[in-house]
Amino acid sequence: MAITASRLGHSPITLDWTHLPRKYDLDLTSMTEVWGKLKARLSSHDVGFFDSPHTDELNQVKPTCELATLLLEKKIFTDCLFLGIGGSALGPISLIEGLKDRSRSGIRFHFLENPDPVDWKYKTQSLRKESTLVCVVTKSGATVETMAQTALALEWLGRSLWKTHFVAITDPKKGDLRELAQQEGLMALSIHPSLGGRYSVFSPVGLFPAALAGLDISSFLLGAAQVRDYFEKTAEKSGFEKNPVFILAHELIRYFPARSVHVCMPYATRLKSVGSWFTQLWAESLGKNGKGFTPLSALGAVDQHSILQLLRDGPDDKVTFFITVDRVDDEVKIPKSIISQDRRGYPTLKLLEGHTLHELLRVEYQAISLVLTKQNRPHISIGIDQLDERSFGALYFMFCTLTAITGVMWEVDPFDQPGVEEGKVYIHQALSQGGEGSFSN
Repeated sequence: MAITASRLGHSPITLDWTHLPRKYDLDLTSMTEVWGKLKARLSSHDVGFFDSPHTDELNQVKPTCELATLLLEKKIFTDCLFLGIGGSALGPISLIEGLKDRSRSGIRFHFLENPDPVDWKYKTQSLRKESTLVCVVTKSGATVETMAQTALALEWLGRSLWKTHFVAITDPKKGDLRELAQQEGLMALSIHPSLGGRYSVFSPVGLFPAALAGLDISSFLLGAAQVRDYFEKTAEKSGFEKNPVFILAHELIRYFPARSVHVCMPYATRLKSVGSWFTQLWAESLGKNGKGFTPLSALGAVDQHSILQLLRDGPDDKVTFFITVDRVDDEVKIPKSIISQDRRGYPTLKLLEGHTLHELLRVEYQAISLVLTKQNRPHISIGIDQLDERSFGALYFMFCTLTAITGVMWEVDPFDQPGVEEGKVYIHQALSQGGEGSFSN
């Protein structure tokens, strides 16, 4: 019997591709070439994400944790206003929201991505500047949305608080934000030039808010390192045919002409924002040269009451990525005492009594997997051991590596974003020429 599920080494991740029917085995010569091309790119020092879990120069874990500790020891901050957009925000948002029940610092995070005036006023009017840390992230130091909010945040804080209540996370040498930090003596952390925004969660972009929240940074990096080690060992043994990430990349490309839509559907509320992070990673990395998948984010069991109908009976153009959690600290047992004396019985409550909420989510995922299987709708399952720092680190790293391998295998550069950069050029041109109404073909 063919193996259709595998744990990624000692990591907390298991991939099951049982319901992604395969027609061809991997060409080991071709996969060796793919890995060789990717490793050459990674070794050129212009792409650093693969080495970031264990390389201090890339992850900047020491200065990051030292600064977070320094700020927490002041015991004046109750809130953090986090300014960033795209890859500078989606990693931190999904990490903080996903592990907020494990936060030990008590800091409340308020993320502002969009330069929306209503949202700006709504979020800032409820904050006290004396107890709010402003954290600004832009790798280039010139992202217009974030720099617009930076100007407002500095005005809101007042110059007297700039040096104690403001942290910049940006390029180590260049950009307006770096220059501002140097000129005004502001606290700052560096994003290594080799780490693109959507691959930067293993840098101060993700590590600083995690450390400020009191999360276990060592375990987070360990999860990523365990996935990395698995890839290295697989490559050493030329065991690509047993590596489910290579299998998945190969099969998704093969499915592309007929099934170009990918639905990321975790069965855990804490993983909802991971779907948004994956959407950016998958779309921005691979959408080039007429290629690319259209990612959608959903949440089980909520979206069984919406998108499931489309997945089952709509156009057969989708592959669904389920993400499940094996264990939780408290499964929350559904009680039976409230109906034990009732003569009518309430059959639905009777059905549920004695089960747990965690069990219910698992049963619902299994049922929906069966629904799709019976309709021959392909899907894969990604299982993580539990909702903790190590599992999150492994999950992010697995998706980053899957994206990189898929891009190289598909002859698409997974590390650039020419369409996004073109949009930035037009925005700068329009603003320099007076703003609205300044565009021309």
